[in-house]
Amino acid sequence: MSPLRSQSVVVLDCQATGASPEHGHLLEIGWLVTRADRELDEQAVACSLVALPDDATIPTVVRELTGLRTDDVVGAPRDAEVWARVRAEIERVAAPDGIAPAVIHFARFERAFLQALHERELPSVAFPLRPVCTHEIARRLLPGMPRLGLRALAGYFGHATDELRRSRGHVWATALVWRHLVDVLEREGVGTLVDLDQWLAAPVPKAAKKRVYPMPRAKRLALPDLPGVYRMLRTSGDVLYVGKATSLRRRVNTYFQKQTGVPDRMLELLSQARDIDVTPTASALEAALLETDEIKRLAPPFNQALLQANRNPWFAAAELDDLAPVASARHRLGPLGSPWHVRRFLALVSALERPLAPSAECRTLLAALGRPSVTEVDPAVLHAGLASWVRSLPVGPLDLRRAMELGATLWRERLALGEALPDPEDDPEGEDAPWDADDVHERLAEVVLTLAHVLRRARWLCALAESSVAFVDGDAARRLVLEGGTVIESCDHDRDAPLPVPPGWARPADERRASFDLAAFDRLRVLTTELRRIADGGAPVEVRFAARRRLAGERLRRALAWI
Repeated sequence: MSPLRSQSVVVLDCQATGASPEHGHLLEIGWLVTRADRELDEQAVACSLVALPDDATIPTVVRELTGLRTDDVVGAPRDAEVWARVRAEIERVAAPDGIAPAVIHFARFERAFLQALHERELPSVAFPLRPVCTHEIARRLLPGMPRLGLRALAGYFGHATDELRRSRGHVWATALVWRHLVDVLEREGVGTLVDLDQWLAAPVPKAAKKRVYPMPRAKRLALPDLPGVYRMLRTSGDVLYVGKATSLRRRVNTYFQKQTGVPDRMLELLSQARDIDVTPTASALEAALLETDEIKRLAPPFNQALLQANRNPWFAAAELDDLAPVASARHRLGPLGSPWHVRRFLALVSALERPLAPSAECRTLLAALGRPSVTEVDPAVLHAGLASWVRSLPVGPLDLRRAMELGATLWRERLALGEALPDPEDDPEGEDAPWDADDVHERLAEVVLTLAHVLRRARWLCALAESSVAFVDGDAARRLVLEGGTVIESCDHDRDAPLPVPPGWARPADERRASFDLAAFDRLRVLTTELRRIADGGAPVEVRFAARRRLAGERLRRALAWI
């Protein structure tokens, strides 16, 4: 019997439209013949899409997980053709009885599909695979690990996997995991497939009462009690996640204290994080700024909010009828976080300006409201809410000037009532609750309110891009100087000394807008949020824009409440 290390195996992965052959069809099969004692060659992984039956489609959830659409498998080979190719590889490593060891993660899934396919095509021939399940091995070797899915397990051993569930990537990750598991199994005295069978026949160890995290406890307890940025790392040194903290020690250790109600994605992160790197900062505000810059620089897979695809600042024409991702002589309104709020406002104006057929009017209003389908809102409710809202408007067309005035009035009313103000980065799509006319009225008002908000904020960000800032955050009195939206100086600040005039104070507004990129937009947005936090807490904050233009105290606090 060959040692596990030199045992030839077939690594397999399947993707399907359902959880079992009775409820789905194969979409993709990937395979690789390898040995744990040989260098892996990613180019040697074979993979094939599988044609679906004529009446079958790919469900939405599977499309989201795999990125595959029904059209992608049109013209692909039938499952029997792909299985014939896999069997040819199996024959290369099969034992005299024609059966080969197949290393698979969650082998029950693949075995069910492949065995059903084999029995359909070759009912008189024994199934040629002896599955070796890496998940079952990991359950015994790593009891207490928060998650043992393939992504988590590969990450635990220091390997990244693609976000999409595709067979080629899964075969490669499973092969890497197998090599590491063989190392650990040998230390446990499991050296052959026979040993492995006997070892797997033993009862699975009882689950640990508390999760066992791979990051050493002493490492996280030794972190400083200071503000800063932390980076969770794989054993390979890859950065998994970047976060900020007012106390690095307290923040990092909170991840490991909660035993219930922890999201699956967080458990997957903690299953992979085996080291941590920190950068202390002089204040929590500077930690927040460093965090957004580090996320851009490192693109960690578990930071999603600031890494969404196609994010960039946007700029609008004066009439709001045109948007562009860069500023120009025509596109002078910005930077905006997205084109969403301008497009909703234009849809609302379109519904008000000219008579439309009822169905077209519904579609236009729904575009303004963020609803994707006419069927989700009763047209009568839409019209009642629109009529109610129009009655509340001043006489005259709803142009940009009136929108800014109306938005300011609505904002002032909400501030006076102490109501929560909408975050312009929030996307209202996906709300499922049924609406009545009052809901429609409220959301139409919010379209105008939010447009005014993002345009006010754009002016503020352009001003803040060339400024000097002084603040007291905790025990730290600090000063920042910004040029082109970048912090060019950060140091302790003598509260009795005047703030320096920023070097770019005379830079024209057109130049300021033209220099905005996503990093500057996010950095200045975070700085604004942090300044508001400090000002609302009663600590001193001052912003200087030019020799004779500065904001501080109550005036600054009121200004920040509007942006």
